[in-house]
Parts: sequence; C-alpha cells; structure tokens
Amino acid sequence: MTWNNALSAALAIVCTATASAQLTVTTTQPAMNAGNVAANAEIVVDFDRAVTQAAIAADAVVFGKNTGTAAGAWTTEAAGTRARFTPASAFAAGEVVGLTLSENLMAMDGTFLRTEGFTAEFRVRTRPNTLQFTHIGTMNVRTTPSQGTRVYGGQATDLNGDGWLDLAIVNQDSSDVRVLMNQTDGTGAYDDFLQPTTGTGSTPSPNESADMNGDGVLDIVTANKVGDTVSVLLGNGDGTFQTRIDEAVGDLPRGLALLDMDGDGDTDVVTANANSSDMSLLFNDGTGNLSPQVTMQGGGSGEWGLAAGDMNEDGIMDLVVGARTSERVIVWLGNGDGTFTQSDLVNGTDGVWMIVLGDVNGDGHLDVSTGNGTSNSGAILLGDGSGNLSLHQMMPAPSFVVATDLGDLDGDGDLDWVLSSFSGSRWTLYENDGAGNFVFQQFWSANDNAADAVMLDFDNDMDLDLVLLDEIADEVVLMENTCPALNFCTPIANSTGVAAIASMTGSCAIAENDFQIHAGPVPDNFGLIFYGLFTTNGTPVGNGNLCLSNPVYRSDVALATGGLLTVPIDLDDPPVPAATILPGSTWDFQAVYRDVSAGGAEFNFSDGLAVTFL
Repeated sequence: MTWNNALSAALAIVCTATASAQLTVTTTQPAMNAGNVAANAEIVVDFDRAVTQAAIAADAVVFGKNTGTAAGAWTTEAAGTRARFTPASAFAAGEVVGLTLSENLMAMDGTFLRTEGFTAEFRVRTRPNTLQFTHIGTMNVRTTPSQGTRVYGGQATDLNGDGWLDLAIVNQDSSDVRVLMNQTDGTGAYDDFLQPTTGTGSTPSPNESADMNGDGVLDIVTANKVGDTVSVLLGNGDGTFQTRIDEAVGDLPRGLALLDMDGDGDTDVVTANANSSDMSLLFNDGTGNLSPQVTMQGGGSGEWGLAAGDMNEDGIMDLVVGARTSERVIVWLGNGDGTFTQSDLVNGTDGVWMIVLGDVNGDGHLDVSTGNGTSNSGAILLGDGSGNLSLHQMMPAPSFVVATDLGDLDGDGDLDWVLSSFSGSRWTLYENDGAGNFVFQQFWSANDNAADAVMLDFDNDMDLDLVLLDEIADEVVLMENTCPALNFCTPIANSTGVAAIASMTGSCAIAENDFQIHAGPVPDNFGLIFYGLFTTNGTPVGNGNLCLSNPVYRSDVALATGGLLTVPIDLDDPPVPAATILPGSTWDFQAVYRDVSAGGAEFNFSDGLAVTFL
C-alpha cells in the first residue's frame, strides 16, 4: 500500500468513526440531583453537537411528580448545541422534577443519543417558614361510617391541570383510589372524595404517580399485595380514571418504583416482592400497557422497600432496595437496557419497610432514608455519587415505623424528615442541621394508626404543608405550614398623598416574592413600591412626600387592577443587603403611582407602612 493510499484509508476510518459517534449530553442545568431550584427555573441541556428544536421537542419530557408533564417551549442556542426549556407555569414547592431524553433524539448530523437515553432530576425550593403547623381540617374517606377502607398512602398530584394539588388516596380494604379535589381558594381545603371510586387490584399498597401513556395527564400506579399485581390507572384529566390495567408480579409486592429502564423515554415499573424475595421488571409500550414481568434477584431476602434515582450520576436511573428479612439496603445501578448491576449493600438496617431518596447533606449526591418497621427506627445512609452508601444515622421512633418522607419543611435549604409509626400512633418530625444530622423537632398523634405523611403545598404559598394519613381511622389530616403573620406597626404619614397602602399579605418568613403590597385606590393604571430601613419626616418629591431616607430600593413596575395596585416584593434580590434581611428587622414601604390628572410632576406617593418581620 502506498503512503497516499494508507493515509486515505486512515482518514476514511476516522471519518466513519466520527459519523457514527453518539450524540452526547455534556451538562445540564439545573445540575443533576440539585436542590433549592427556583420554581420557574429553565432547564438547559448542552450537547456535544447540534440538535434541532423540533427534535428536542419531540424526544424530551419534563415531568414533575406533583404537577405532571410540564407544558412549555424548547428553543436552541449556540448553533444548536444548547437546548433550553422554558416552563409555561411554575413547578410546585418541594417537587422533584425529572428531564427524560429518549434514545430516539437525533442530532443534525444524523447521529442519535445513546440507547440508554438520559435522565436528570432536581428538587424545587420551598420558602422559609418556622415549622409551626396548624390543623385546618380532617376528612374521612369512608363511604359508610362503620365500614373501614384502610388508608395506606396517597399521591399529591394536580389531576385536572388547574395548578392546585389534589389528593389520590389509596385504600387497602376497599381496593380503590379515592380522589379529593383541591378547592383552589388558597385555604388548603378539599372537596369530599369523588364517587364512584376507582378500583385497583386486590389490596393496593405502595403507589406512585406518572404519565404512563404520554398524553400529558397524570396517572396512578399501585402495587397490589394480595392479588400480586400492579394496576395502571390512566387519568382522564378531571380527577377520574379509566378502568385499570393489571399485570402480574411476584409474590407480595411491597415496594414500587417508576423509571425509564430501557432508554425509550416512557415510564416502566419495578416491584419489590417480599415473599418471593425478588423484583419484577415490567416494560411500558408507551401506552400504559406493561409487558409480562421479568424477574431479577434483589440481593437479599424479603425485598420490601424500593426507590429509583440516579445514584452514580450517569444519567441512567438506578434502584435502591430494602431487604427486610436480611436487614440490608442494596444499590442496583441501571445499565440502561433494562438490566441492573449490583453496586453496594449496607447491612444493619433492620426491618426496612419503606425507602425515600434525597440529598440530605447538600453535597449533590442522592442519599437514602429508610423507615424500619420491626426495629422502631429510621436510618440515613449517605451516597457518594458513585453508587456506594454508608450508614450515617439511626433515629429511634415509636413502634412499627411504616413510612419515611423527606422534604424541606422549614425552607432553609435542607431536607427534613418525618417517620410514621403505625403502632406508636405518631408522626415524628426530625429537623436537618444542613449536614444530614437530624434532631427531634415535634410530633403529631394519630387517632388510631399513622400510615404516612404526604408533603405538599396544598395552599399554593410555596411552603410545604402536611397531609397525615391515619390508616385505621381512614382519616386525611390537613396540617397547614403557618407562622405568625406580618406585624403591622407604625403608619408613615404623608399629608399630600391621595392613596394609602391598603393591606399586605405574606408570611413572617422572608423569601423570594414572599409577600405583596396592596395600595390604592390609585388614579392611574400603574405604579411601584419604594422601600428601605429608614424614614424621614417627609422630603417633597413629585407631588408628594417621600418618607424614606437612603438607601432606598424599588420594586418593578406593576399595573393596577380596579384602582388597586398590587406589587410583589422580593427582599432576596440585590441590591438589598442580605445581612439586613433578618427576622426582627423593620422595613418601611411607600407606593409611588402615576398622578397625571393632578398636573405638576404627574406622580405622587402614598402614605407608608412600617412592617416588622417576626
């Protein structure tokens, strides 16, 4: 072979390799497993080569576990190597949001994403609060008062797309799902459950929400422990469901996880089966119909707890299994083709009943929380981002812990922990110190038996409330996350102003857009708010008196409706110095509004209000 021929052959090999290389995700924002993400955050994906807007829109799904499939727009930047998703509406407080890219995503050069697909999740921030919960109501889900349904768990989901979280309560003895629709008035109240109820397989236990058929409507999946089946309940978009789709699984399914196991972009199902000591893998055909089960060993005996998350941060979802009888937690890393490889196991977690994942120490890696039924405890196991775990903390709890739940209940940026004790009739809250160390904070007593604590924002004020489920009393206990109201203090006089600050809404906590100023009536259609820490007797400005002294900050311009000017105030946003934004600080507010009819400078100032934050 001549030198020229050899060079040509080598170039051909290189070009062929380049042309057949896979489209690759290089980075995502928010980062994988990130916490404290803004509710309206855009999702950005960087690739190693260009994609089209049409391709990313066709083969990418953004799904919130509370709000469902997100509506929004995909755009491309940087010559097509960056794709940006702008959600049409905000995600829910504390919600876990996932991005899924299917293997069918094609680049402009004709290459495809790897066959494993790509998945990344993040968690939405909650606003600060003081862990003061107010009981605002208890609802019973029995049809006949003397006939129990045995509430086992529930999903906080927006079942009708109105932006408010509804409750789908799963009941063992009545083998059904009973839906309570949010009244959407900001009070946290729910309507009585819809009738007729939706039937499941016999004796449903663990349950999850997903969009199983890709129609953008939230669905419910249950694992049914007596019937040894899973049931797929496809939602109609109004709080009702179609007739269930059942598929057989192993003996006594007690754990359930929903994830894309094979990279095709739809949601598959895995159960942990206690009596057969194995797991059942069921693959979705994209319409909600599941394949016959494929059985795999779970790595222990008495597989019970189960959760899905990306434990080694490779963009492929993994499984964490709690084997109750052999007292261990096992990590199974997804291979992206519907198979899994064992990564790690930790012994000493006695009687695991339930598993929930979350980053409890703020290092960006998923950790594991367990509720340990027979040892009357919960455990925290720290993940290292490569699929390995280490036992970090055991917390005692009253007898028979059947549920563990994680969420940022005080809005301080870390995940707090609730354990539900069935025989101990108690829900116990442990507060996180930010490093994944938990201390007892408070508890609530059940009338009969505590089954689960659902963390959700039921009144749309961006903090996490609690729905406490009492299994034997069949009660849904609504606990609103509240704190002392804003303390309205000294009015600031302004003799030339014709409008006044009428009211203020918000909470004692200080967070982004945490409260609103209402001023009026104003004579024109727009205005803004000046605010600061210091006042004067009044400095003539425009047609009125400015009663604030430097430094003075201003809000964005807002429009008045019906003569009432409503302005959201963001004290977390620069240039306000963060060191002064503290509980106990007093801020002074004045509305500035257009006043054309009065002539002169054509703008004026309202009276003011001094507000002390508790």
